[in-house]
Amino acid sequence: MELQDTEREYKHNVWEIYRKEFATASSEKRIALNKRMRRWQELVKNGLTASQAYYRVMEEDSDKAPSYSFWSWKRKAPFIILGLALVAAIAYCVVITKDRDALNTELESVQSTLASTQAELSSTKQTLASMQVELSSTKQTLTSIQAELTSTKQTLSLTQAELTSTDQKLSSAQQALTNLQATLSSTQQQLTVAQETLGGLGITLSTSKECSDVALIDNPTATNPTWSQLMDFLSQDQTEKHTYIKDVYDCSQFSRDVHNNAEAAGIRAAEVQIKFGNESIGHALNAFLTTDYGLVYVSCTEGLDTIARVKAGKEYRAVKLYRITGTNVRNDSWWDTLSSYYYILSSFYLPWSTRGLLVTSSIEIYW
Repeated sequence: MELQDTEREYKHNVWEIYRKEFATASSEKRIALNKRMRRWQELVKNGLTASQAYYRVMEEDSDKAPSYSFWSWKRKAPFIILGLALVAAIAYCVVITKDRDALNTELESVQSTLASTQAELSSTKQTLASMQVELSSTKQTLTSIQAELTSTKQTLSLTQAELTSTDQKLSSAQQALTNLQATLSSTQQQLTVAQETLGGLGITLSTSKECSDVALIDNPTATNPTWSQLMDFLSQDQTEKHTYIKDVYDCSQFSRDVHNNAEAAGIRAAEVQIKFGNESIGHALNAFLTTDYGLVYVSCTEGLDTIARVKAGKEYRAVKLYRITGTNVRNDSWWDTLSSYYYILSSFYLPWSTRGLLVTSSIEIYW
């Protein structure tokens, strides 16, 4: 590349010298200059360098003394050409050096930019790695949340099923409550009627604990008997065989023992205390609520078991077990037509002629 530039520079210098001499030469000199320039061009075309062609022209014309200033430069031309080439080389080096410095400066800038870009790339890689870790953690969290969501859905489904079942049970319970309330209302009406009926019959109900006459022992598992079960119990119970001793073992103790024996046998029983109109005396006996014939009064004070009619406003009457059936227990017509029965007379302090049959005025039943 540098040799080509030097050759071009050499040719240019030869042409400059020719042009300057040709410009001031006469016609005769111009002919000679043209002749030598054509010879020089011919030699260059044949492959000689500009300097080689220059020296060849001078050798061919060495036996002639050139009279033109162009050829007077024959000996100085190589030095001039070399000087010009050196100047061109120096200029080229200066340009190259400037270009190299500019390139170095640009290279340093590019290297700085590259270093900055590399730092940014490294930072971006770290950020990307951090984001990758966060993404992995987020995926794990999302997986965990998804599992929890699935579990929650299952729990919700079960809860929904339980809620549906509970709603059905609640609906059923509400219906049962409605039915119970209707039953309660009916029962309350029946209770009101029963209370009014008991009041009309002169009956007051109390618990065994409220009895102050004797100590009654209840059996929580005892149940109401049938008429047949009651008859069987009375036939086996021997309380009536006790000796009657006033104020020691009288009607109160008889009724107490019958009550406690029945409860022990699993039969629900009550102790009954009745009073008679216009009399200070009273009587104690028992009551049983049979499942087939209702309330039955039993007295065993007379030395035997009897079934009694106890009704407010009616005479107290009693008969032996074999003389009555369950259908006649509350049949007043049957009781009123009896010709023989057990009864209680008015005060023993009155003469026989003035004693009368006692009429029940109040009834206190202790269950």
